[in-house]
Amino acid sequence: MNIYVNLSRQFGRLGSKTCFSSTCFRQSFMPVTSSASKLAEETFIEKNERLKRPLSPHLTIYKPQITTMLSITHRATGLILTGGLYALSVGMLLLPAPYPYYIDYLQSMHLAAPLIFSFKFALAWTTLYHTANGIRHLAWDMGYGYDLKHLYISGYLVLGFSLGASLLAASL
Repeated sequence: MNIYVNLSRQFGRLGSKTCFSSTCFRQSFMPVTSSASKLAEETFIEKNERLKRPLSPHLTIYKPQITTMLSITHRATGLILTGGLYALSVGMLLLPAPYPYYIDYLQSMHLAAPLIFSFKFALAWTTLYHTANGIRHLAWDMGYGYDLKHLYISGYLVLGFSLGASLLAASL
């Protein structure tokens, strides 16, 4: 690659007749290096070290707040619900028997009541929490509840509603 760059430089400096003469190719060419090419090869971390920039603070310096935790939990419940729905759908498509067979099989296992309650609670809580927090987000989209007081009140209401309704649903 360097030879092409050097040839084009010689061609520009000396003209076409001189460059293609026998003396043009006998010259030793210096490799093309510039500060721009050195900087282009520099990584992001090397550039920050060269400029003596501090590392940016990340999650480790921030105090966990309810709004942050509710946002992370909303995303996690969305992923869990979506992944569970896809797994159940693909599983029912690939398994040889229809789903009532597997429901009967689970009932024949005589699982302990606390285990069944825990599974029902987890399923109900992820669904109800994600729904309640989604309604909270819809209110924000309409411009309501952006002040700090209402953010905290709505967050605690979402938590209280989802936990209470999940306990009720799991006990049925």
